Amino acid sequence: MITIRSLARGEADAAAALLGRAFRDTPAYAAILPHLSEDARAAAVVRVKRRLTAAAVRYETAQALWVDDRKAAVALTCAPGQYPHRSLAFARHALACATTGWRGVGNFIRTHAYLTGRHPREPHQYLFVLGVEPELQGKGLGSTYLRALSERADAAGLPCYLETDNPTSVTLYRRAGYAVLSEEDVVGVAGLHLWTMRRPTPSR
Repeated sequence: MITIRSLARGEADAAAALLGRAFRDTPAYAAILPHLSEDARAAAVVRVKRRLTAAAVRYETAQALWVDDRKAAVALTCAPGQYPHRSLAFARHALACATTGWRGVGNFIRTHAYLTGRHPREPHQYLFVLGVEPELQGKGLGSTYLRALSERADAAGLPCYLETDNPTSVTLYRRAGYAVLSEEDVVGVAGLHLWTMRRPTPSR
């Protein structure tokens, strides 16, 4: 049985650990943190995800997808009015990035500038993190969450928006109704290639 429910504050650390496993080897973090060893980068990813998750639990929307009694995926989203991230949430993000060293900080700043410069101004649902336990990937859990997000957005008459660094994820999001808005290398961050994608409001 699959259920989706909001994360409580006490669940943030376990959710961040799941996201750390899900994002450990992604192209984005390899590009942003090339100066760190694999183990140091994995630990840094968990630190970053812990801050993002804690901020989302408090100020935005943080949810987990459960398979029976196991937490299988975590999603962090912003509803209209929740992005740009409020100052207290952004401060939590910055503190985590600051632990990755001067090179990591510089790459995070350049990536943030790229993302904010392309972010839509219209009201929308923004999916900024979706991670699935590695051994459960490819079993339709990401698609299950995307359907739930689409239903929430459609009920409010809103489009959805996201970014990804993974070409496999582009295929997943296209199947969920998203179209590519841009596909570019991030200037100043060697090896970082990102897609921005939007799912429109349903036709009336």
